Amino acid sequence: MILKIAWRNIWRNKKRTLITTLSISGALFFIILMRSMQFGFYDNIINTIVQSYSGYVQVHANGYWDKQSVNNSMEVDEKF
Repeated sequence: MILKIAWRNIWRNKKRTLITTLSISGALFFIILMRSMQFGFYDNIINTIVQSYSGYVQVHANGYWDKQSVNNSMEVDEKF
């Protein structure tokens, strides 16, 4: 009974219902568009950093993260 009354009330003023529906649809479209662009920018930033700097994997000597210093860098061995 209540749903029937609510459905009639929604379509009583068709112009208002249409404007509200279009407003909500437009807002959702722009939210999805902006979020997709944000994810694309994030992926682009990550790929640029990986290509420009050190790649996905970094190898550090023991204790490097405790005291980050150039002196804690690993020396390249001839075997590698």
